[in-house]
Amino acid sequence: MPIYHATGLPSGVTRIEPLERRGQDAVRSALLYHYRCYGLQLASQLELPELVTTRPAPSPDARILLAELPPARDGEHTDTPWIQADETHCQLQFPDVMRLRIEQGRQILVERRVGRGAPPGASAADIRLYLLGGALGALLHQRHWLPLHLSALETPSGVWGFTGPSGAGKSTLAAWLHHRQGWPLVSDDVAVIRPEETTPLLYPGPPRLKLWKDTLASLGIASHGLVQDLSRTDKYHLLRHQGFQPAARPLKALVVLESAASGEAASLERLRGVAAFQAVMATIYRPELGALERAPGRLMQQASELANRIRVYRFRRPRSLAAMTTHWRPLIAAIKAGDEPDA
Repeated sequence: MPIYHATGLPSGVTRIEPLERRGQDAVRSALLYHYRCYGLQLASQLELPELVTTRPAPSPDARILLAELPPARDGEHTDTPWIQADETHCQLQFPDVMRLRIEQGRQILVERRVGRGAPPGASAADIRLYLLGGALGALLHQRHWLPLHLSALETPSGVWGFTGPSGAGKSTLAAWLHHRQGWPLVSDDVAVIRPEETTPLLYPGPPRLKLWKDTLASLGIASHGLVQDLSRTDKYHLLRHQGFQPAARPLKALVVLESAASGEAASLERLRGVAAFQAVMATIYRPELGALERAPGRLMQQASELANRIRVYRFRRPRSLAAMTTHWRPLIAAIKAGDEPDA
């Protein structure tokens, strides 16, 4: 049954008419904002400035609604205290702040505060942090897709993704290659592969870059006026940054970034077999959520299949912003030539 009716509202905004009800919980806002992210059409009661607006769709892929959530049911508890889940639902609990309930890969319910006597609810920025992170990650896992923690660019030899542990330099590398080589950005932080597709297309996440202050300075980008990261005061968000490509593109290669010792030469090594599989598994965003939403072993099977369909590398280089041009030469040369270094 259609629930959207646009009358005299800004582009990308519609009105729910009449207000829907979920049991005893009334939807509190009549406005819906429409966005495109991870290849999904999203209709949200919350405004999400990090995302790109789009025209309303008669049947959005997923909705984000405000609600008062019911208590957790039997069978929903997991070994991770902040996660409660069963076969079709996942609830993320942040005590005295908010709860998020993700349902069947199609709906996210947001409760701003939890419990009696709790302090005022989370700020809009706090809500968006959890919503665009763990909640959307859980929704993607419920669809049995593979959200990957990486930065990616469109290079002369196709889309290359760069991954590694927190602080490995994924965003720094992507920003540097974009600004110095002119290669278009595809995604930063999280992007998605749909395992059921024959070609491993990478669907971009929010069009933003998260960069440290010293990286911005090295690229000649002023931090004044940028959105500051909530958890790291020296990191900034470039929202809707120039150069992002909105369409899905085939993922050709995944590069695991590692730090080399001082004086060690930069090196690029092709990974195969178990090493390639382990690299893909380590790239999956919130794998604990993925394990809850799939049959046992299915997540590992999907990671193994992806490792066999793309090229996987390990790139070791000294960490130095001043010497990036020198240290990243082996990687840039391989990308431009489309070469596959020997293991």
